[in-house]
Amino acid sequence: MQYQVYKGSVKLIALKEKHFPLFYRWWNDKALRRLTADSTKKLSDETVDKYLRKHLAGNKMFDFIIVVGKRPIGHVLIQYKQRKKHFELYIAIGAKNYWGKGIGAVVLRRAIRWFFRRFPREKAIYLEVLASNRHAIECYDFVGFKRVRLVPKSNTVLMKFSR
Repeated sequence: MQYQVYKGSVKLIALKEKHFPLFYRWWNDKALRRLTADSTKKLSDETVDKYLRKHLAGNKMFDFIIVVGKRPIGHVLIQYKQRKKHFELYIAIGAKNYWGKGIGAVVLRRAIRWFFRRFPREKAIYLEVLASNRHAIECYDFVGFKRVRLVPKSNTVLMKFSR
C-alpha cells in the first residue's frame, strides 16, 4: 500500500488553557474514542479540565496542538511513564475531515525529532495503539515504529521508535 504524506502546512504549538474546549469535543467523539480509548463513556468538561491542567503542571508531560493552516485539528502528547521507565507518545487527530490525509505521519516525525533533540540521551520512544486501529498501525509502521509486542490486558500493540 502506498502511504500518503500530507504536503501542506502543519505546526505543533504548545498546549494552553485556551485550547481546552477543543478537547471537550474531541475526547467525547464516539468514533475517535473507539479508535483511541478503551471506553466510549462521555467525559465531563470538568474531568477534561482536570486532566489537562495536570498535563500543564507536569514536568515530564509535553502537550502540543496540531495546527493545519490556522485550524487546530488534533493533539500530541509525549510523557514519561514512571512505571514503565520510558517515554510514550500519543497522537489523535480530532477533526475527522483531516483523517487519512497523511498528516499523522508528518506530525509523528516532527514530534519524534523534537523529542530526541530535547532528550538526547534517550534511545527510543514508545506508543501503544489499540490492536483494532489498523490505519494508525499502518501510519506508525510507515514512520518507522517497530512492533514490540501485543499487550493482551489492554488489547493494544506496544510499538517502539529507536534512533
